[in-house]
Amino acid sequence: MKILAIANAHALAHISRLLEVAKTLRTRGHEVAFAGHGKYLPTAGWDGFAIHELPYISVERVVEAVRSQKLWTLYREAELEGFIDAELALYRSYKPDLVLLDNRPSARTSADIAGIPTAAVLNVHMSNYRRIPFFSYRQLTGGLPGTALADRLENAIERQVYDRLVMGGLNAIRRKRGLKRRYAYEHEEGDLSLLADIPEFNPVNSLPAHARYIGPLTWHNTLPPPACLEKLDPDKPTAYFTLGSEGLDELVAKLGLLAQQGIQIVVAAGATNLDGVSAPEGVFLEQYINTDALLPHCDLVCCHGGNGTLYQALSFGLPCVVVATHAEQHYGGKRIQELGLGASLTLKQLRRDGMEKLIRSVQQVLDSPNYRDSALAFSHNLKNKDSAQRAAAAIEMNAESIRFLAK
Repeated sequence: MKILAIANAHALAHISRLLEVAKTLRTRGHEVAFAGHGKYLPTAGWDGFAIHELPYISVERVVEAVRSQKLWTLYREAELEGFIDAELALYRSYKPDLVLLDNRPSARTSADIAGIPTAAVLNVHMSNYRRIPFFSYRQLTGGLPGTALADRLENAIERQVYDRLVMGGLNAIRRKRGLKRRYAYEHEEGDLSLLADIPEFNPVNSLPAHARYIGPLTWHNTLPPPACLEKLDPDKPTAYFTLGSEGLDELVAKLGLLAQQGIQIVVAAGATNLDGVSAPEGVFLEQYINTDALLPHCDLVCCHGGNGTLYQALSFGLPCVVVATHAEQHYGGKRIQELGLGASLTLKQLRRDGMEKLIRSVQQVLDSPNYRDSALAFSHNLKNKDSAQRAAAAIEMNAESIRFLAK
């Protein structure tokens, strides 16, 4: 089977999830190529996959839209037409049997136009099935009667707003192309929807037949162990920070305050240019990280709240401090706090109260053994998931069913 994996490559999480599935599919005899747009697309080439560049929304506009919550600025109808035309041209040249998606809604529509089956990787909270809304009345009441009904109503209202304001352009295109309308987060899905979650962290009310949990798809790369491992003192606590490129200079300087108190800091910069960024003593800067090699030496993870990093941390029994920059990440931070697995902040709070608030939260989580105990207990939910194998098997089974129905 020829499979074209198309992701929003502005975020490493969307590429790395498909990479884990693609590597497994390749071992099972399938051909996989990657396509998309963004600074993390080249990481697919590290594992030997062919790469095709496609036009898409700029990262600056994505960041501005999600952080301001002006999501209606994301998917402009005229632009979407161009993205879909480019995707259709790639389908004609590559001739895939299946399109595998992660957070690129236009590709679901282009695949529907081309009559190509789709499978999609997504999180529960980016679906119509989530039980817990982005903002929950339960948070304010502590679980008083009526909270379950309030959550259902909030989810229903949010989906309706998202459908009308954000996905109106795509549905207009679908109408012109003679395709059936899709509702709200259905644009993120495929004929087969693979939920990279566990119900203990991200529960649903119910699932249709085409959607299923497969468990987290965390990135297992072949990078060497980080150079800083040889310099870490095993008798001192170590915190792993992965907070993206925004304000990296300021962040690194402030982290020197933690290092002065005996806490070692490893910072993953990703695609950020580190030229001119100097680290205080006790703060170690790395580009991409082999987390399988690093996390066994850590005591805490600080991140923006994306599911990939949270699940990586929790699989090693590590508590988290979340600094959310938008609603989706705030959802992850909210769950971390509700489950007693760490602390949750927002970028807006840090800008208002100063970076010292983050420093205090890190110290608090490190100083309280309850967080580590809870994270260790939660890690048992993540053992032996074989998520990539489950995803590959589901894709093969779904493709076989489609071929059978076509006959």
